[in-house]
Amino acid sequence: MNSPHSPKTLTASEKLLLALDSFPFGAIWRVAVGFATFPLLEHLFGSRNSALLTAAGLLGVLLLLRILPALVRKLLPFSTEVKQVWLERRSNGKRYDSYQWQKLLWIGIGLSLYIVQSHNFSTDRIAIASACVVFGAAGMARWRFVAARIDSRRSAVI
Repeated sequence: MNSPHSPKTLTASEKLLLALDSFPFGAIWRVAVGFATFPLLEHLFGSRNSALLTAAGLLGVLLLLRILPALVRKLLPFSTEVKQVWLERRSNGKRYDSYQWQKLLWIGIGLSLYIVQSHNFSTDRIAIASACVVFGAAGMARWRFVAARIDSRRSAVI
């Protein structure tokens, strides 16, 4: 969904910062996070960790993906325009579950790519990656429907 805010008032670094949560950059870095998750969990918990520990580790990674940006927003100064775009995105996330769930698709793709690359086709990993892809794809399909309705209402008002 495109933001109604004018990009002309933003600096190049602010545009880049906002692009990190928009397609395709948001998808790319989430795939990278997914790809790095299993190796990170292996490093922290060993290669023989359980499905429950792996799922808990993934939830920890997802929690960090919410906490770290919040800390950055609190600690660093940003323009009013950037803060407004972020407020709109957070508002969408609170109002529409599908806005958040769609992000899981890209993480699930990263998890799946790591499974293929590592040749570690454990049932636990396949189940976790598949759940991320399936629920993320459902979230994305739902969000596209919702975003289209929001955009049509917005253009009807203009």
